[in-house]
Amino acid sequence: MSPAQKTAFEAMGGFTPADSTLLLSGLVLAVALVFAGWAILNGYRGWAAGHLSQGRFFSLMLKVALIYILLTFLVLR
Repeated sequence: MSPAQKTAFEAMGGFTPADSTLLLSGLVLAVALVFAGWAILNGYRGWAAGHLSQGRFFSLMLKVALIYILLTFLVLR
């Protein structure tokens, strides 16, 4: 962004481009965390009801954790 564009962005938006990046990153990670909680909760319900084996539940938890770690790395990089 050129200095003139930055000035116009700050004047019209009331915040800096870095602030908007921080907000967007936080929203993406918050949505991913809600999804991870939902997936693990549903996996636990399936395991508790006997519809899911312990190995598959562990595999689900591992996949969700790895996806969240990778997403965190990519978003905050």
